[in-house]
Amino acid sequence: LKTSASRQGTGRRSPASVKMGTCNSAAAPRATSGGAQRRQKAFSDGESVTSVSSELDMARIPNAEKRTLSLGGGVDLNSNGIGYACRKGRKPAGSGAARQPNQDSWCVHHRANQLSVYGVFDGHGEKGHLISDCVKKQLPQVAVQVAKAGLNAVGTDMLLKESFERMQKKIEAQTHIGCQHSGTTASVVLHDRANARLTISHVGDSKIVLVRKKVGTAAHELEGVELTRDHKPELEDERARIERAGGRVVFDGYTHRVHKKRGVGPGLNMSRSFGDVLAHKVCGVSSEPETTVRDLGSGDEALLLCSDGIWDVISPQGAADIVKDFGPWEAMAAAKRLADVAVARWLAGTGGTMTDDITVVLVYLNQRPSLSRGDTGSTELLSSADDSACTSSESTSSSEP
Repeated sequence: LKTSASRQGTGRRSPASVKMGTCNSAAAPRATSGGAQRRQKAFSDGESVTSVSSELDMARIPNAEKRTLSLGGGVDLNSNGIGYACRKGRKPAGSGAARQPNQDSWCVHHRANQLSVYGVFDGHGEKGHLISDCVKKQLPQVAVQVAKAGLNAVGTDMLLKESFERMQKKIEAQTHIGCQHSGTTASVVLHDRANARLTISHVGDSKIVLVRKKVGTAAHELEGVELTRDHKPELEDERARIERAGGRVVFDGYTHRVHKKRGVGPGLNMSRSFGDVLAHKVCGVSSEPETTVRDLGSGDEALLLCSDGIWDVISPQGAADIVKDFGPWEAMAAAKRLADVAVARWLAGTGGTMTDDITVVLVYLNQRPSLSRGDTGSTELLSSADDSACTSSESTSSSEP
């Protein structure tokens, strides 16, 4: 078991329809549910949608579940084969990391039998929790607009890349957030249920795994297949880009990190991210996503989006072996089980001193029709242009649960 190290050591214009708000934070008051609903309209079209996501939570209790915000009502995600878990990590006492809140964020926007969006965002650095929360609020709405544009694969890829670039520029403009040395991963999936298709975009190392029936086996055996690659600086193509831009990749005895050509820092242990302004400006770290489209088959059972708090201690095959013990109607129990196993392995491997923040979003893809309930929720979800979209509050969210 490898113990966790901190992530941070010492074009063309997009169409007008793809808009983003600003990333206000810190002293701003907590958004009301009415404001949140105004931010969430991209799914409307008169159809009912349920949105559930993490909420900025300054609690520092190890293994505490992060608070959630639910909009739409009327639909139990568990009954629709969707489960989630988000746990605060345990950091060594006396370290700066021990004072950090849960820096992971996640979201699920679900419209039965049509379009759903799932996202996981793993923050790092002093203000990583603010940046992951900001990206969680804005990036999925852009992804929905891209999907509804009806572009071919090339057009979708181009527009998603432009949208990620615009997200990075929005973050860079919000200097009060503190994003010089803080950032987040982002893994976003558009699930076109009507056409059984996934569109995946990601930066960083919040891996996405498909759980599917193992080909050529008589019994019901499942395998975990990685749909994304972790963006690590030691990868040949990533290292080449970093070095062309004036950065260098250094192995510190534990992991590879990105540093300036001369001197030390910023020390980021991934090659693509949002935020991390210094690493982007002088070291060649990128916010350009890798985007793939995958048509689903009858053997595809489940989808997992998880932060590296899961993947550092559970392999994709190990996750598949856990998921296979649960049915679609037990999605929440399966997600909880994955989180429980990860926590136990972290504690066992570190002598009980440490766990990473842990996030699981689990979606069963072949849900039995009898398990689905009719939607009766809100039709106003995921707006496209609310300037308060990244309003966050440290001061008003600091109570312990």
